[in-house]
Amino acid sequence: MDLVTEAFAISLLSTSAAELGDKTQLGLVMLSASLQKPRAIFSGMITGYVIVTGVGVLIGQALLAIIPLSLLTLISGLIFVAVGILMLKLNTGTDAPSTRSGKPFQAASLMIILTELGDKTQVVTITLTARFAQPIAVFCGVLLALALVDGLSIALAGHVGKRLPTGKIKKVSALVFIVLGILTLLGMI
Repeated sequence: MDLVTEAFAISLLSTSAAELGDKTQLGLVMLSASLQKPRAIFSGMITGYVIVTGVGVLIGQALLAIIPLSLLTLISGLIFVAVGILMLKLNTGTDAPSTRSGKPFQAASLMIILTELGDKTQVVTITLTARFAQPIAVFCGVLLALALVDGLSIALAGHVGKRLPTGKIKKVSALVFIVLGILTLLGMI
């Protein structure tokens, strides 16, 4: 196996494993279940991941030399808590169809961009880029893994969300974001 193929395959497999059960994946599931716009959320997710993965690939290990991982993790945890609190404040408690509108593309993009910095999948990206020196292969492998794992999660959550009351989904989603943020701040995830 040549180095490019190896870099792509290892990036695909390791990122898929790292993303399963990740807080960002859970955040996307909650977003999809509450907003009911899976295509817009998927598009926003891909946009966010292109930016964050690109940063990880372009900067490589230099990012960790500039900003300590502990600070990136702290920022990520605070953002999750803030998103959860904001979701609770914006929740009207009704199940009217208008509560399912929102701006899912922007919500997904910003969530990915702001919370993936310092996340384990970005650390995997940085490490693989430094290891293989094949930035395009690593970028493509990582992006494909994230699209597959999180894309399937978004699709499944969208189907489940259609059967549940929107107000309750938004409250649960907000609480999940807050819990994930607290667990991140405590270093438990």
